[in-house]
Amino acid sequence: MPTTSTADERALVRRLLAEADVTGADDFGRFVNDSRYFGATGFDSRAATPVLVGVLPRLTDPLVVEIVALHLKNPAARPAAFGALHESFLTWGTVTRGRVGWQLGEALVHAAPLGEVSALLDIVADKRYGVNRQQVVLGLPRFRRAVETERALRTLVHDPDVAQQAMYALRRVIGPRLTVDALEAVRRAHPGTTLERQARHEIRKMSRTLRRRDAVVA
Repeated sequence: MPTTSTADERALVRRLLAEADVTGADDFGRFVNDSRYFGATGFDSRAATPVLVGVLPRLTDPLVVEIVALHLKNPAARPAAFGALHESFLTWGTVTRGRVGWQLGEALVHAAPLGEVSALLDIVADKRYGVNRQQVVLGLPRFRRAVETERALRTLVHDPDVAQQAMYALRRVIGPRLTVDALEAVRRAHPGTTLERQARHEIRKMSRTLRRRDAVVA
């Protein structure tokens, strides 16, 4: 894939934002977690959403794609950004260097409307995307009413790239008691592996929760 420079693509996005009169266009790509130490950004992510959605499929620099994905995690991006984020994830999701695929996955699951669960399940089932699926897996409990969600998570707890996230998500979908049963199966199926250790750890945590709950009921 041909690329332009990060500086050129940042400048392109900033120009488009300025042309759309988005407040703080020059702050595109500037993230401030604690304004006590750094000046607060004036970038209006909500107002920028239509511009970022439109430009995302045109971008070729992974760093700029990642910046756009970070900005598209804002609530205004749901569901408007889903199509562009999905297209971009299919393009960048197999990239193993950097965090572009991982950030796109997180933005994608945030933006996904409930009716698009099948697109997300197709992604989490595709091992080519490796660890870039992790945030998508973590977001699956929002789609718990789809019967396919539980079935997918029961499979993913056996996938080393996303097992930890799938164990957490499965608990949120079916509760700790049934999840313990599912993880006992993981423990037995993968002796002496990281998967077994992860399953044992989660089983211990959930078992403690269940004992406390049962003691309160008693």
